[in-house]
Amino acid sequence: MDSSAPRRRAETLLEYALFAAILIMTVSAVFLYQAIVRDPVLSGFTTYLVGTYLVFLALAFTQLNRLHRKRPPQSPAYAVKSPRPVLGLTSFQFAIVAFVFATACATFTWAFSIAR
Repeated sequence: MDSSAPRRRAETLLEYALFAAILIMTVSAVFLYQAIVRDPVLSGFTTYLVGTYLVFLALAFTQLNRLHRKRPPQSPAYAVKSPRPVLGLTSFQFAIVAFVFATACATFTWAFSIAR
């Protein structure tokens, strides 16, 4: 029996939890933004909401990057290190960042159009 199996299981669980937290935080940010924009008293908190959202995304992606960096290759096919061409991220990680950013831009654009 492999002694590192519980650790790998915990890392996989953490990875999925981080992906879920990113999605939940994005949806929550949209709903909070809609509530804040409609209330003139709370409209000053928009900057804090955006700042909190960006800090959370930075922390989540940093943790995901650390998890992927520590992971050993699973088979000889993965023995060759994949290049990290864009911002030190693998292509899969960059695709996730681009997807979340595009989704956030589209959602906030939609929220802006509803708020007007």
